[in-house]
Amino acid sequence: MGNINSCWAAEPAETSSSCVMNTATAAHYFTVPNYSLLKGMGVGKFVSSRTFSVGGHKWKVRFYPDGNKATGHAAAFLCLCSGVPAAGVHTKFTLSLLVNDGKVHTDSKASSSCLTHTFEAKADNTWGFTDFIEKSKLHENCFTIRCNLTVIKKPSKMC
Repeated sequence: MGNINSCWAAEPAETSSSCVMNTATAAHYFTVPNYSLLKGMGVGKFVSSRTFSVGGHKWKVRFYPDGNKATGHAAAFLCLCSGVPAAGVHTKFTLSLLVNDGKVHTDSKASSSCLTHTFEAKADNTWGFTDFIEKSKLHENCFTIRCNLTVIKKPSKMC
């Protein structure tokens, strides 16, 4: 019998591949001046940012000073304003509350949370935080909501 190791005289060639995700990412800053004038608008009432585009879709940030439900919290949501394809729009996003010095408000639970959500054609096209921040902890009269949004498209085919 011959030496079995002799059939592996050379090192095997190495190959690799990867999955390339098509994404679009942007940050939108929505400044809310004179917050004190917005208090008392009523539960479910909101103010919106201007429309911005990411990943071929139009979006807005909605801020509910008295909450979208009677919870004692102000609420913030991302809203898809353009049509939704049948496959939906896959996203990852954050909504962070920035105070006057540009730093993240430490009492906002949402500021450290990244949401993954698929906006679907047959659903309400808003998603976010009912408990964005306790109203009693929001003392600033002017603040900014930063939305970091990534729209995730289907992986590209390699071959």
